[in-house]
Amino acid sequence: MKDMIQRHLKCEKNKVNHFVLLPGDIERAKHISSHFFNSSIKISENREFHIYNGIYQNKPVAVCSTGIGCMSASVAIEELVNCGCQYFIRVGTCGALSPKVNIGDIIIVSGAVRGDGASKEYIPLAYPAVADHTMVNILKKEAEKKNIRYHAGIIRTHDAFYMESPFAFGDWKKRTKIWTETGVLGVENEASTLFVIGSLRKVKVGAVLVAVGHLLNRKKLRKENLQNSMDKAIIIACKTLVELQINKETYNG
Repeated sequence: MKDMIQRHLKCEKNKVNHFVLLPGDIERAKHISSHFFNSSIKISENREFHIYNGIYQNKPVAVCSTGIGCMSASVAIEELVNCGCQYFIRVGTCGALSPKVNIGDIIIVSGAVRGDGASKEYIPLAYPAVADHTMVNILKKEAEKKNIRYHAGIIRTHDAFYMESPFAFGDWKKRTKIWTETGVLGVENEASTLFVIGSLRKVKVGAVLVAVGHLLNRKKLRKENLQNSMDKAIIIACKTLVELQINKETYNG
């Protein structure tokens, strides 16, 4: 299976550069490939999965859209691992849950509350969903180099967008109160499954998110401001993939 064309991604082993950004949105993957990568080339396109290879600061990188939610994200990372990929950074959006986080702020994720269904299929909830420690540290360092303000900490992943999002209906504050009170920074739909699968498959996974809305005050980020914040998150993630490669070359050399 690992050496075959992957069922959903439609790519083969070693055809995708091994250091990969994972946005959910197809258009964000295209934006990354055209605005941040040099020598960008589309490797495959099927359903929600669009994959591009490219070069960033003279290092090979890739981007693969995962679609919405943990089920499709799990398919993406499993098949990318089958293709030989080893380093992954989710670059996406979230809803803020903490009064410390403003819309437009960047969150570097250290771990996730496992509110999703997909990761439970892999292993019981007692198993933690944590980002790779080295990757978290490099993401922070790269943000600081660029003087980009960020928050670092725990977020929550879940499956029901209209139950816990800036667009939630009904008494969303009652549903999310426990997470705000326990210091959870934001809520999104993919990270916990990516972290769990990364740990189980022995690959490195991180995540950097932009708060596009706030569940405490229902403020939402304007489109032009979202792009500015997202581009900052993308730069942090790209530079982290480069630094990981430099560190790997130094260690192996």
